[in-house]
Amino acid sequence: MDKNGDIALTEQNHRLFEYKDQRITAEQEQAILRADRKTFWTLRKQVGDPIADVALPILNNSGVNGRVANLLTGLSNDPIKLNQLGVDLMIEHGKAVTRDYEKCSGNVPGLLNPEQVAQYHHDVFLKHGIGSSLLGSDGSWLFGGTLFNLPASLYRPIWCRACDFTGPKVGATQGN
Repeated sequence: MDKNGDIALTEQNHRLFEYKDQRITAEQEQAILRADRKTFWTLRKQVGDPIADVALPILNNSGVNGRVANLLTGLSNDPIKLNQLGVDLMIEHGKAVTRDYEKCSGNVPGLLNPEQVAQYHHDVFLKHGIGSSLLGSDGSWLFGGTLFNLPASLYRPIWCRACDFTGPKVGATQGN
């Protein structure tokens, strides 16, 4: 359902009806307070949060994407700072989910779109002083398709096909 309770139709969002309630639960909030990234992202995966599919390999430093993401932060040799970066990203993800649940900027309340995810990454990377001397940027290019300052949504097929959608062609209802 979209934010108006109508059936949200989009051929792009292949997981639309797999999402569960996206609100941050008490259990997820406790994981945030404990800085327990593994529990938090595992719980987010259970409700269909597509960012969990990106975060868990990074947390576990597994797969090409997880290892490369950690390497690109420049913190792969400092596990304490790398973990703190991950904790701050988890905290901001929880805040962004709560804001979106209350205001629903797309089809699914609490489900983030690529721009929302890229924005909180931008803020956290800036806080941690993570940048790229190669591209002379603040580091926001490291996530969410902001590479070369292109819009995050352009890279949706690569990293977050199941993220929420916004825009005039998304969320059309049956009969319209």
